[in-house]
Amino acid sequence: MSPEELDAALHKANETMKAYYSYPPEKVMALKKAKFNERHRDKQFYFQLALGSSLICSFLVTPFIGRKIAYDDEFRMRWIPKWYDYTIEKPKNAWTKEELHQQVMQLQNQLHQRAIAGEFTPEKLEAMRRNLAKKPDKEEYAHFSQLHPGVDDDEDLEDD
Repeated sequence: MSPEELDAALHKANETMKAYYSYPPEKVMALKKAKFNERHRDKQFYFQLALGSSLICSFLVTPFIGRKIAYDDEFRMRWIPKWYDYTIEKPKNAWTKEELHQQVMQLQNQLHQRAIAGEFTPEKLEAMRRNLAKKPDKEEYAHFSQLHPGVDDDEDLEDD
């Protein structure tokens, strides 16, 4: 074989081998498109995609709608049926913060005056404990009368 014939034979062999091992981009794109069409062009794929996206969206929107329902009375009255509305009317406070503070200060003052008058002597405290420690009539409620459930009746309550 002459060098020109050898070169032509090698070139032809190289071209044939390229057809086996490397596709032109058009063939690769056509195969990928065929695989995509085969997998994703049926209705099942779109149904699953719609279901998944709706679940994700509802999961993300739920806290915002819940807050709106909890705090917006007009929205709740408009969109939540009466038979499903379990909201409880917010009761009016018996005291304002100022009144509660005044009562706490008054109680503290009364306790202070009673302590000055000598009402909290050890003898009076022991008598008070004996009156508080009366057992209930039913045995099943006896544990409610104990000051501490782990302390027996005959043990001393205070650390020395």
